[in-house]
Amino acid sequence: MFNRFGARFGGVLMKQMLGAVAGALAASPLMAADLPARKAAPVEYVRVCSTYGAGFFYIPGTDTCIRVGGRVRYEFQLQTPYTRNDDTTGTRGLGRLYADTRTETEYGLLRAFVRVDVARRNGAIYSGTATRIGNAFTGTSVDYNGTAQTQVVLDRAFIQFGGLTAGRTQSFFGFYQGDLEWVGITAGQSSLNDLTNVLAYTATFGSGFSATLAIEDPVEARNAIATAVAPAPGLVPTYAYTGSGAPDVVGLLRYDASWGAAQVSGALHQVRVGEQTALASGVTPQGFTPSTEYGYALNAGVKFNLPMIASGDALYLQGTYTHGASSYIMGNYFGLGKAAGWGIGGVGNVGMPDAVVAGAAPGDLKLTSIWGLTAAALHYWTPTVRQSLFGTYMAVDFSNSAFYAANGFSFAFNGNNPYRDWRYWGIGTNLIWSPVANLDIGAEVNYVRANAGQGGVFSTISTDPPNWIRKTGDQVIGRIRIQRDF
Repeated sequence: MFNRFGARFGGVLMKQMLGAVAGALAASPLMAADLPARKAAPVEYVRVCSTYGAGFFYIPGTDTCIRVGGRVRYEFQLQTPYTRNDDTTGTRGLGRLYADTRTETEYGLLRAFVRVDVARRNGAIYSGTATRIGNAFTGTSVDYNGTAQTQVVLDRAFIQFGGLTAGRTQSFFGFYQGDLEWVGITAGQSSLNDLTNVLAYTATFGSGFSATLAIEDPVEARNAIATAVAPAPGLVPTYAYTGSGAPDVVGLLRYDASWGAAQVSGALHQVRVGEQTALASGVTPQGFTPSTEYGYALNAGVKFNLPMIASGDALYLQGTYTHGASSYIMGNYFGLGKAAGWGIGGVGNVGMPDAVVAGAAPGDLKLTSIWGLTAAALHYWTPTVRQSLFGTYMAVDFSNSAFYAANGFSFAFNGNNPYRDWRYWGIGTNLIWSPVANLDIGAEVNYVRANAGQGGVFSTISTDPPNWIRKTGDQVIGRIRIQRDF
């Protein structure tokens, strides 16, 4: 009975509820348009920015254009060994990423650019230059020679605003900077070692003329300081660059035209030294140092475009002179891949320090003078096959006081004396095939030769007899490269 009553009551209640809902709907009908709606945010598609060339696009929501890209490179090097410890082969793998942003303002172009390289080098392609300037970290690897090297380089990071350039980029001193080379054998400031922190202003005068004045990091432009004589162990300290007393000042005048370009430039470099702390046991620094000197560098170069031969063809001619600023003419220690410096064939005991400390304590800074000439040409045999040919000659001259001080102030021959005049020349070529855009496959071969003056030096070739004298030494360096830019 109770179940029949509950069922009858539930049915009545359900009819009343449905009637109430129907009445409400009839009194106030709901339309889809009356429901609250969420408006979808407008889709902002990436827009191509054609103002600055291919690959740029607008950063969404801004008027700034950006291009992102990179590079992957593999290299294999083969060179002449002269001792069992010398590397005959070597490899390098490199990865690069960069971002380039540009914005037009009422003051002119605002640009920010950053590029990072990460590389792994081994064997003959070990870079003494990269170690010397702090661009690479050397591991002991599994051999005692320590030719395994990891390279992490802030290659570029600069801002340009109107005529102002500030940040890390290549020095403004150079003109032809090994643009057509891989190993980098020519005289003149090389793109392999010209990175610096810089603050510069460039004024454009119209008709292709421009001028730049820059202050650059002096530490990046330093080569060694040498001590010529030590009468007894610990009595005369060895010297090295110390502190940073003044930036390098670089100025240039440039002309660009349809036929090519021309540039003259100069740099002023402070040579400021102090005593090294690593003296003989029980010996303290003497507390005095040679007076500061100022070195300088001069450069003149011209580029000729040669479209009458083939599209893209060009010829570079350049002359460089340095006095106490040797990295502006050759900072690339490529000889045998050793971090210690130069070594070409059996002529291993030569170098190019910025200065030599000679004379009675505290001594005088005898600045090293170097001059060099370079020529380089690029020719396109076909639109996909190109070849570069380059050659150089360089002369390194030490002061007589530096040579004779290291010689014990004697006219007798001393094959260990590194402060002797020497000459160097080199020639090289590379051939590159680009089967598709931004892919290069090629090979390069270089021949370099050094001639040591004042009687020559003791040979560094292990198969030579003891105290064998060599006046000349040479080396062949070959390299294969596969590179993809994107």
